[in-house]
Amino acid sequence: MTEALLWRVTSPQGFDSFLFGTMHVRDALAFGNMPLIKSCINRSEVYYSELEMESKGLGSLAELQRMPRGQELTDIMSFHHYSRLRRIIFRAFGVDIHPLRHFYPMIVANIIQTSVLQKTSDEILDYYLYQYARDQGKEMRYLESQRKQLAIFQQIPIAYQVKALRQLGRQPAKAKNQIQALLQDYASRNTRQLYQRSKSQLGKLRHILLYQRNEQMALRLVEDLMHTSGFIAVGAAHLYGYKGILRLMKKAGYLVSSL
Repeated sequence: MTEALLWRVTSPQGFDSFLFGTMHVRDALAFGNMPLIKSCINRSEVYYSELEMESKGLGSLAELQRMPRGQELTDIMSFHHYSRLRRIIFRAFGVDIHPLRHFYPMIVANIIQTSVLQKTSDEILDYYLYQYARDQGKEMRYLESQRKQLAIFQQIPIAYQVKALRQLGRQPAKAKNQIQALLQDYASRNTRQLYQRSKSQLGKLRHILLYQRNEQMALRLVEDLMHTSGFIAVGAAHLYGYKGILRLMKKAGYLVSSL
């Protein structure tokens, strides 16, 4: 399959939609080819974001990313391990995890990793595209509700999440290299390598965080886009692979072509 971030997907009824792989960053490297992307949004009737962004606001999303009330990192790690991790993360990444102690460890780990990227844009890429589509008067939909995202985090044992967070403290240089490599893959549209790296980094969680979600999102899109045109913005790692959204839509009778 051709490596690309932007794809035309045509339903069996002949309706063209556009599937675009995003990255949740502010780095200018992720904002390439904006004129073509915007033109595809303009040609579409409906805009799909991966995550619900509108009805309850992003503040509500932050609340859902918190662990159950009364639970925080200082409760599930020993004082010694927590204090040591806090010092190492701050020294290596410049991020103090103490204000983040109420959040799920996977959320904290993601904040730490993306902190090493440049913040050359005022907006994160997927929020920027969402705002542009809304300003154009598009019908706004989403593929996963905020509650669905919360349910995904709750499926992952806290002990497993803490282990992943502590791994950042053990190998900060490796973590920095991994996120930089993903951004370079994205900027060069190397979707195959980006998918392989993401899958490898997720380990056993690939089934929950990639494969199962791909199936659910593809099923929704196959049904919704049969008689309408949409622009779909999802994380780039969801596009590629045997269980990727592109292959699942193609298997359902859609024609897919890179742009």
